[in-house]
Amino acid sequence: MSVKVSERTDGDLLVIVKAKRMAAHTLRLTMNEKVFPKRYRFTLTNKIVDKAFSIYTLLYEANEMYPHSQKELDVRLYNQRLAMAYCRSLMSMIEIAKETFGLEEKKTEYWTSMIFEVRIMTAKWLQKDVERFKDKF
Repeated sequence: MSVKVSERTDGDLLVIVKAKRMAAHTLRLTMNEKVFPKRYRFTLTNKIVDKAFSIYTLLYEANEMYPHSQKELDVRLYNQRLAMAYCRSLMSMIEIAKETFGLEEKKTEYWTSMIFEVRIMTAKWLQKDVERFKDKF
């Protein structure tokens, strides 16, 4: 029995699965020329896609780094915090895109709710890590 890459495995954190879905949704939406005109691909949409994939990558890398030292813990926590900051940044970019391109409220609400959920889940994960590792190093 083979497991598809897109399926969640027992070792995956749900926040990483959600971040991957959010990044894929972002890519599909920004590549839709009915939503985002092609001529803006290099000025705004590529930045939006890069930010979404950076969030996913930061969380994935944080999860891959099980800390064995304070320095490794610091890197893990930094990646989590940076992913949270990128979530806010991505939401502001979507707000600009909404105003610029007249994106439908329904589309932006769903999209930003995905990002907000990733941010909240990341904050909880970070807090859990702070508690779990506070007396380890």
